[in-house]
Amino acid sequence: MTSKRVPQHDAPPADPVSTPSSEDTSTTHELRLRELHHRMRNGLHLLSSALQVQARRSDNEDVRRELGIAVSRIESLVRLHDHAYRHEPEAAPDAATYLADLARHLQSALIDPRSDRMLAIVSNGAVPLDGEAAMSLGSVLIELATNAVKYGAGNVHLDVEYGPGLVTVIVEDEGVGFPPEFELPADAGFGLRLAGRICEQHGGSLTIDRSVAFGRIIAVIGLAR
Repeated sequence: MTSKRVPQHDAPPADPVSTPSSEDTSTTHELRLRELHHRMRNGLHLLSSALQVQARRSDNEDVRRELGIAVSRIESLVRLHDHAYRHEPEAAPDAATYLADLARHLQSALIDPRSDRMLAIVSNGAVPLDGEAAMSLGSVLIELATNAVKYGAGNVHLDVEYGPGLVTVIVEDEGVGFPPEFELPADAGFGLRLAGRICEQHGGSLTIDRSVAFGRIIAVIGLAR
């Protein structure tokens, strides 16, 4: 009895494993930021509407005044996020105007109008920004400013320094700084984690400067990928 040999066939060549390009990663990152902005904007509009309804129903003048201030600050937050995320990737906003408007929106959104605290953004010159870089820089500035106002003390100063191929953001407040045991990113909340992730996506970093007796955090964002 003879056995019949089963013909052997070469296995088809495996498809090469594709890895996401830097352009794909950048696009995904941008879409996620825009989706986050969209969700936050909708949530802020709902909150503003609810507070306005509550204010109209209240017979207490003090309550109506406080709710009115809250609504005004929420609407400033909406304008702040619109300002940071409205640019298309190919659009190149004027950096000086962009930062000045951002500082104004941050002041009105984050700081109680009855407070004497001030928030300022300064720059060492013209920062070359396309729309995507402006969105990333704006996101980092918003998150770091929010953290400084919320957990720091006194005035908040944001210094935007342009160097070859990167932007360095130094954020300072007049408080005592981060606790000695505080470490990034393990102890960070959502805002600092988001800022750190954006910096890393652009080949940069987010670090706490403990060499000073006040609050200081430094973000580095690469412009060329």
